[in-house]
Order: sequence, then structure tokens, then C-alpha cells
Amino acid sequence: MAGRIPDQFIDELLARTDLTDVVASRISLKKTGQNYSALCPFHNEKSPSFSLNPNKQFYYCFGCGAGGNAISFVMEHDHVDFVDAIETLAKDAGMEVPREQGAPDRYEQNAELLKRLSESSQFYQQQLTQHPDKKKATDYLSKDRGLSGQIAKVFGLGYAPSGWDNLLKKIGTRAESQEQLLLGGMLIEKKDQPGHYYDRFRDRIIFPIRDSRGRVIAFGGRAFGDEKPKYLNSPETPVFQKSQELYGLFEAKQNTPILDQIIVVEGYMDVIVLAQHGITNAVATLGTSVNSQHIRKLFKLVSKVVLCFDGDKAGRAAAIRGLEASLPVMQDEKQVRFLFLPEGEDPDSLVRKEGKEAFNHRLEDASSLSHVLFDHARNQVTLGDEEGEAQFARNAMEMIKQIPKELTFRSVLIRQLSDQSGIDSETLGNTVFKTRRQHTPTEGHEPTPQSHTQQIQHYDGDTPDLSHYDYESPHGDYDDFHHSDYSAPLTQPKTQGSFKKPFSKKPFSKGKFYNDEPALPPAAPSLSRIKQASLCLLLHPHIAKEIDLPDPLVNQANDELQIFCKIWRYFAKHPHKNTGHLLGELTDKTTVSSIYALLNHQDATTKQKITNAQQEVLDMVLALEKNLGLNSSIARLKSKGNESIKDSSSKQELRNLMDLIRQKKN
Repeated sequence: MAGRIPDQFIDELLARTDLTDVVASRISLKKTGQNYSALCPFHNEKSPSFSLNPNKQFYYCFGCGAGGNAISFVMEHDHVDFVDAIETLAKDAGMEVPREQGAPDRYEQNAELLKRLSESSQFYQQQLTQHPDKKKATDYLSKDRGLSGQIAKVFGLGYAPSGWDNLLKKIGTRAESQEQLLLGGMLIEKKDQPGHYYDRFRDRIIFPIRDSRGRVIAFGGRAFGDEKPKYLNSPETPVFQKSQELYGLFEAKQNTPILDQIIVVEGYMDVIVLAQHGITNAVATLGTSVNSQHIRKLFKLVSKVVLCFDGDKAGRAAAIRGLEASLPVMQDEKQVRFLFLPEGEDPDSLVRKEGKEAFNHRLEDASSLSHVLFDHARNQVTLGDEEGEAQFARNAMEMIKQIPKELTFRSVLIRQLSDQSGIDSETLGNTVFKTRRQHTPTEGHEPTPQSHTQQIQHYDGDTPDLSHYDYESPHGDYDDFHHSDYSAPLTQPKTQGSFKKPFSKKPFSKGKFYNDEPALPPAAPSLSRIKQASLCLLLHPHIAKEIDLPDPLVNQANDELQIFCKIWRYFAKHPHKNTGHLLGELTDKTTVSSIYALLNHQDATTKQKITNAQQEVLDMVLALEKNLGLNSSIARLKSKGNESIKDSSSKQELRNLMDLIRQKKN
């Protein structure tokens, strides 16, 4: 069920889970006294700084500050969310995850459909190695496309043989199975024979499309020659919406040891060829432009997203759509960058020509979002006169205003625009603009392939009707099928990724299962200023000794502030201890839960990397002091009354109060 997981179950799961077993199944541990040590899996290091305490069931890295329990370890190591981590640990412990009352999600509602899709994927993979005509497929992959046998296994590539009913005879032996295969887009109903079906995918290389948890939810099929359509895709189904999924995301999470950035490309083959060259953190859109849901989804996993485009006019247009999709979902300490490839090249061809190192150098030099934004604003006007300069500022501000108001990043862009335009920031911020037209998730700049408007297709006579096919442009090709072992590199440069030509030439329309565009999921809640300061202390405990808290702040009853003070007191008293020690010694479950929540927050990774943690905490303390002084002064002056403020000290206090109020407004 999709309801909430009861807290009691989580407590029981942790009680029955041995953190040592969880960690040892993923990394190599070495016994050091009562604890275990290892090379930290969350950052690159040469000497072990990762420590695991089996008695207290917590881990901590002295190098990067990562710490927590079995749940947080699985979340960080396996790149999964909280619920997925719970389900992983429960499965290992032989426990069933209970749910509080709630409606089943779409995957639970379609469990049988997912089984049939998984069976279909296994069938296609078997045909690639067992079918009498397999040489046609393996030669295409190895000789024409240059893919190794191992990389084909990593991505589950398969072969759909010629013939109208291969899959139907293997998987659809019962009426219920046929119904599910039809629902999943694997079969098409004959137009003149209701209740009779034929295979959608025939004589094609098959690409299974997995969701972020590894479940097969759809397929793509590539013709061997110049047959039309070159690429054929599953229609939208109850478990597959093109605008919400990214090809290769599951593989990127599984095969990239340190996943701190993701490269978005435009084709299956770009993703696969980059992975074969050791760049395992690339994903591809599925026939749609990059949209806000994609960016938000990736921000939950990484702090940096690189959008990779061809360097031609179409690539530039696609970059602007990516820019517009990114602005409404930007977050502080997250980055979106843009890589433009040489004209005529895509990631597939370029990485073959230049190699991994050269491609990573290009990623390092990718353009920032601000550069692309201001460049686009300039390209729309003729500069050199006042009117052009004013229009440039208006164009830029129209885009900047799509960024959430509370972000520091928005203020930085306004300041940069002020420097470039000569218009002060306040004037820019107060300017009223018309609402910009927003691109829909599936809106493409170029015409795109025919969309599926019906779930069930038919044909007359002996020859099937091919009008249901999706006509798509090529997005990369296969390579070398030598059976050399593929293995993900132990360490990955921070500059991995890639991007490719549009997967299709027309946006896909919604199938009958999804008549309405799904609402954009809410952004993850941001941390309050006090919680950000608490996180700074947890990740940089050595700064506590340099910070003094005034007694009035320490004595306040605010829950957030009390937790901050507890953390500060501990590290101020024990300057050589770390968050692992703190968690091991705390007995207050509420405080422990709050600390785990902070350590597991999406901002923890970026907070670990900042160099001004001490100043951030000091700024928070100063702001609280000012606010405390403001409230105290107001209370005292109210108690005296206006008529009684005649002595010099009261007058000076009133002047100070007015100064504080002005500062607060500014």
C-alpha cells in the first residue's frame, strides 16, 4: 500500500538489522579494536577514515562527515530514497513492510503488468544469445555499433526476432497474460479480429526502460537498417509516462561509485557508449524535451546536472528549453550547466573520437546557467543603444523571476544583471513583466514523431497496419560486442556525463490512461536558518570552539534552537570529538531523530563542502541576537509607556530600537 510506514516497524527493523552486515555486503571492512574501519564509499580517499561502531549501530566518516544508521547508509550508498531503503532492509531481514491505511500506488495496482514486462525483457535477452538468427543481432551490436557483450548485459539489451507472435506465444499463453501484455503496449490487437493480437516489437534490437528502482516499465526498439520507423517505443501505460522517466538512471545509480553529478543526453546509445567508456553517470530523455520534473528528480540525487546538447541551431534551441525548465525548480547550492558539442557531433561519436579524458575536460568547461541565461537575453536584442540595453535587462529579468524568490541564487543573478545593465538591483526587482510562456514537458522545438492516441491497434487482412509506430530520429548506435568485461571505475571524476540528439521528432501525446498532465511534485522543504546552522556544526564540529552563544539565546525554549544548543555544547566541550561520538552518547530519541533527519537532508552533501561554515553559524547567532534585542526593547518600552520615556537611557534605547527595526527591514 502507498500509506505511511509505521514508526514502530522502522524501530523493529533497525533492531533486527545488523549495520555491520549491511555495510560489509557493500564495502570491505577491517576490524580495528571494537570497531570496523574502511575506505569511505562517499568520497575519494587513500587511507581509511570510515568508522563503524557495531555496539551502537552507527557509522561515521572522519573525512567527509557522513554518518548515520543502516537506513541512511543504504540511502547514501545505493542512491535510493527513504522508503526504498526501508524496503531493501526489510527484504534482507525477511520482513513485510506494513503500511498505514492508504490507497495503493500505481505500481502496486499493476503488479501483474510489471511481471509481464519483466518476463518480456528476459525473453528478449534470451533471444539475443539463443535464437537461430542471433548472429544478425550480435553482429549489428558488435561490428556496426561497437558495444561489448558486458555493456549489453548491464543495460539488459535484447533481440526481438522476426515474426508476428514470438512474444505472444512465449508470455501470452493465457488470456489474463494477453490482457496485461496489451495493457503494457507489448501486443497490438488485430483490426479485423477482436481478441487476436500480434507482437509490437519485431526484428529489432530491444532497449528495456527501467524506472529508478530497476523495474522494467517500457521498451524501445531499433531497426537494423533504414527501415521505418527506425526507433519504435512503448506507448504510455499505467506504469510508463515518457515525460517523467529518464533512460539509464537506474544504471547510473548502480554503476557510479560516487554519484555527485548527472549528465543528461538525448539518446539511448549516447548513454550506453558513454558508460562503455567509463562515463557511467549519463541519462537520456525519452522522446521529450528536458522538463522541470526531470530536473527536480535529479536534484534529489545530485547537486549538479549537466545538460548536453549538439552545437547546432537545434541544440541551442533545446538548451533554452532546458534553461526554462530549470529556472522554476532551482535550489541554492544546486547547479545546472550546459555542454555544447562541436557541430555534427553527439556524445556517442565524440567520446569514441576523443576518449573519456577529453570528454571530461569538456564537462569541466560546461557553461553555467547564468552565462546561458544572459547570453540568450543578449541574443534577442541589438545592443549599443539605450533601448537595446533596456530590452536586454527586461529579457533577463523575465527569466530570473521564474526562480523561487527565497533563493540566494536569484539575488546573485539580479546583482550580476545590475552590474551588466547599469540598472540598480531594487529597480530590477520591482519591475513588472508579462508572464512568460512556459514549455510543457513534452513540448519540442522540432516536430516530433506520431504519438500514440490509442492503446489498441488493428490491421486489415494479412499485412499489419503500421500506423501505430512512433517515427523517431536516430539517437545513437550500437558498438562492439566483444565479450570483454565491463566494470564501473572505482573512482569517477566529478565531470562525467553526456547528452544527445532528440529521441524523437514530435512530442508524445498522452495515452488514454493519462488524460491530464500530472501536477509537478512539491519541492523538498528547505531547512530553516537554525537547522542550517545545526547542520554546519554536525558536519564541521571543530568550529564550535570558536563560537560563543549568549545566555539569553541558550535559555530560549524554541525546539530547533534547543537542539542547536545541545550540538554546540557537546562540540564546544569536546573539540576533538565528531558527530559519530555525539550520536553514540545521546539518549534523547527526539534529538537523535532530529540529527538523523539533518544528516539525511539533501543539503547535507553540499553543506559538507562549504568553506565558510563558521561564518554561517555566526551570522545566524547574530541575527538571533538582534531579534532578541529587538523583542526585549519593544517589551521594555511598552511597559514604560510613551510618556515615561523621558530619561536619556530610555531615549537612547528607543533610538537603538529604531536602528534595529531599520536593519531588520533592510
